[in-house]
Amino acid sequence: MLAAEYFSIDRNSELPIYYQIQQNLVELIDLGLLKAEDSLPSERELSQYYGVTRMTVRQAINTLVQKGLVYKQHGVGTFISEQKPAREFVPTVMGFSSRMREAGLSPSTQLIDRTTLNPTPLIAHRLQISPDMRVIALKRLYMVKNEPLMIETSYLSYDRYPTVMTADLAGQSLYDFLECEYAVSVYAAEQTLEPTLMSSMEASLFNLTKGEPAMLVRVLAFSAERVPIEFSKSVVRGDRCSYYFRFTTQKPIIS
Repeated sequence: MLAAEYFSIDRNSELPIYYQIQQNLVELIDLGLLKAEDSLPSERELSQYYGVTRMTVRQAINTLVQKGLVYKQHGVGTFISEQKPAREFVPTVMGFSSRMREAGLSPSTQLIDRTTLNPTPLIAHRLQISPDMRVIALKRLYMVKNEPLMIETSYLSYDRYPTVMTADLAGQSLYDFLECEYAVSVYAAEQTLEPTLMSSMEASLFNLTKGEPAMLVRVLAFSAERVPIEFSKSVVRGDRCSYYFRFTTQKPIIS
């Protein structure tokens, strides 16, 4: 059974509580911390972990049941479903800035916030660091032709990359800086995409309205030695984004 601290929500977030619980449980499943046939804690336990009513927990779980991520056995409990296999794809370029330049556009970035903090259990797990180590949280706004398109929050180990706290990243990508400063390059990445709703802070940066649809993109970037370099969460405005995936296989695809 997972420790209670893994079941957490952001009390300062304006997203509905049940939606945050749903996102937290999905992330635990994506990370493999909750595996197929594992039993979820009871509604009573989850309500204590999250500090909410059982009705709120039930609303989140029922949504996951509808999505096929969990299933209920009457009188027994709620269990994690066998997850559909994800197809791996390899993007031609890694970062937002590189993708924009490849499209012939000139991106720019604006630093919103930069601080050090204690990682949540999930961030520590992603970065493979001890929960008592500090991480750098770097929040930036990406723009093209002065139009804001994406808000990205990057998490990196402070012990590994301390100068990120003072680096001028306005004119270069984070990955370029890490390669020049630490001789560390990104060779692989795991990416997940999930629809979300904009908070008032995000909407204000996009000059839009709170609650409008957006895409939540999580990326975990690795070195050649498969050591996690950066974990990022990006909110991309829904009215300006589309994603194209291409993959190849050496065997015929069978539906």
